[in-house]
This record gives sequence, C-alpha cells and structure tokens, in this order.
Amino acid sequence: MKVQKETDKMDILRNPTSVKTLARQLIAACDAYLSFNLTEKQLKELLLHYASHHSGKLFTLSGKSSGSLNPTIINRIGKKRCGLIQLLLEEFQMKMI
Repeated sequence: MKVQKETDKMDILRNPTSVKTLARQLIAACDAYLSFNLTEKQLKELLLHYASHHSGKLFTLSGKSSGSLNPTIINRIGKKRCGLIQLLLEEFQMKMI
C-alpha cells in the first residue's frame, strides 16, 4: 500500500509502544502533513489506525473527559496539532459515542 511506504520513508511508527512514543509519532506525522510531505488522506489513515489499534494510548477512556485525547498527548503535541488531530478524527469519535 502506498501510504505505508510513504510513512515508512518518513520513519513514522504505526505501532508505538508507549504514550510518549505515540506523541512523538503524532508530532512527526502532523509536521509532515503541514510541510506537504504527507497527504491528508495518508495522515487520516494513520490517525484512524492509531485510534482503532492504540485507543488506550491516544484517548482518555475513563472519567469525566472519556473519549477525549489523552492529557499526556495534549501536553506533548501542543494545541494546534491537537486541533488538527481532532478535526481529522471527528467521524471516529462520533462512532465511539
């Protein structure tokens, strides 16, 4: 699949082992998108992969803010990248609710 080849070239892990590693991968992917090295479709596919396979790392699954981005992710990637990720994951988050 072409998307995987592109993300492999960019050294973006599809299966990070920790929340902090996931945050670094999100930063790399968002920056690649903003510098036109990844298409919106490629970024969205990667984010949907993270959301479906690594939801425990990406989202807060309990408490008041259940379903929102993990606080560690928010602190590490910053406000603008969070906005981009939330925009691209709107459909996925609606399916969760």
